[in-house]
Amino acid sequence: MAHQPYMSHSPPPLQHPKPTHIAYPPPEPPHTPAQSTDSSPYSQPQRISQDGYLRYSSPPAGEPSASSSGFSSYAPPLAQGQQSAQPRQPYGQGGTPGVQGVHGYAAPGYAWPGMNDATAQMGMQFGKSAVAAGQEYVEKNFTRYLPLQLIKVSFSVTNTYVLKKLRLILFPWRHKPWSRQSRRSTDNGAVEGWQAPRDDINAPDLYIPTMALVTYTLLCALASGLQSRFHPEVLGLSLSKALAVVITEFCAIKLGCYLLDVRNSGASGVELVGYGGYKFVGIIATIVVSLLGLGKMITLGVFIYTFAANAFFLLRSLKYVLLPDASVSSSVTTLSHSQRSRRVQFLFFVAVAQVLWMGWLSRV
Repeated sequence: MAHQPYMSHSPPPLQHPKPTHIAYPPPEPPHTPAQSTDSSPYSQPQRISQDGYLRYSSPPAGEPSASSSGFSSYAPPLAQGQQSAQPRQPYGQGGTPGVQGVHGYAAPGYAWPGMNDATAQMGMQFGKSAVAAGQEYVEKNFTRYLPLQLIKVSFSVTNTYVLKKLRLILFPWRHKPWSRQSRRSTDNGAVEGWQAPRDDINAPDLYIPTMALVTYTLLCALASGLQSRFHPEVLGLSLSKALAVVITEFCAIKLGCYLLDVRNSGASGVELVGYGGYKFVGIIATIVVSLLGLGKMITLGVFIYTFAANAFFLLRSLKYVLLPDASVSSSVTTLSHSQRSRRVQFLFFVAVAQVLWMGWLSRV
């Protein structure tokens, strides 16, 4: 009986493929050029089987692996000599001979990738030139409005100068002479400018006015605290009021010099600010006497005395500004009688105006 053909519309059943072996043997892996004399069954020659495959197995504990011995066999003779010459050190106490330059930040004959000596030198020169150009730009533009060198000289004082200057501000009645000492060149004897404050008692400075301004601000805060009305804003208000007085007086003197056509006076803006800051010495004395509670009459007497001393000090000190001496500078022109009288009147006005500034600042 013949079988009828399979007429089902379903697909035939799946059949798994039978595994087939490769007819040709695979290529043998490359042998290690070094010949090991180790007789351990876990060494590299012993682990190469007859069919050419490298059998990998874990060595017993305590026995070094064959891969480390094989890697060390590739090391150059110089590195092997260094390793044999160096004693064994614990971990973290010494670097590997091959990376000594990394730990020492420099290795002989080693350079960073992409860098050489010429490139490094060029970078250093470019950096130096950029810094020099920046300094020149700052000195040329910034010092045009703020004379840093003159400010530095104005703070060149000594302890002896400070004590003598304070005595001169408070007791200026018998002081002589009032003229400033000029600095002359050692080559031809020409006048180069004025002596620094540490070398001339009559030279204005910025150290005493700055310290007096800070002391005045702290005394205002102390007086407010003793009156139980202290607030942190007192410090800012006191300092702002004092700076406003100094700036207003400075602008008034500069305006007067401009209107009176005062040229080649020999006094810079920094020196005028220093002269205006000496008034705080008398203001501090008045405030201290007021805080001691010695009475209104004594406080008023101290205020009148310090005002008179400061006014006399400015009359004698600002004389060379408004009435420069022709013997000091050859560029000074001869003044007429009317010009001289107007300048003297303006000088008295500046001295008398101190009573307004000092009276306003003394009220704390």
